[in-house]
Amino acid sequence: MTYDAVVAPDAGLTIRRPLSPVEAALVAEVCTRSDVVWLRTAGEDRHHAVWHVWHDDAVCVVYGTGEQLLPVLSSEVEMVARSKDSGAQVIGFLAQVDTLTPRTPEWDAAAQALSAARLNAVDLAQQRERWASGTLISLLRPVAVTVTTPGDDDTPAGSAPPPGGPGTTLKRRPFHLGRRRHRALRLRRRRDDDQT
Repeated sequence: MTYDAVVAPDAGLTIRRPLSPVEAALVAEVCTRSDVVWLRTAGEDRHHAVWHVWHDDAVCVVYGTGEQLLPVLSSEVEMVARSKDSGAQVIGFLAQVDTLTPRTPEWDAAAQALSAARLNAVDLAQQRERWASGTLISLLRPVAVTVTTPGDDDTPAGSAPPPGGPGTTLKRRPFHLGRRRHRALRLRRRRDDDQT
């Protein structure tokens, strides 16, 4: 058995064991079933939802101009996969980023897999040309499992409140919130008054 030495900026030299066959199978199963994983790059405090396909034993993502907006992925990222049924966290793992060079055989195979799974594509004919010129395709290869959970309804999802911004309404509630409930109560009171 070989061990990889990984240098973490804050912890110094760490020894990491490779993924066991069971861990590799679990990561593959969860990522194959789900279309979205969450990733966090070094130095960020929030995870990003990322659309992906499972290709070549790795999470394959396309990002950049006209696609998902992500920070540039390099070295290693932390990933979380959730259950498609309950939304609960199933597995967390570290992944090594391998950004593919456009128009190579590896890139063509990854682009083909992504193109086949891409929903609501606007320009299917020019999609791969646009990806070659304005986006990055990266393979995120799992290297270590950080957490595993049952993924049932009792497992916490690990969700966080939304960040502040113009799209969030944390202070003022929408004017129409609760109208149906109030109307139903008012009609029920009227019906009760009419029956007495």
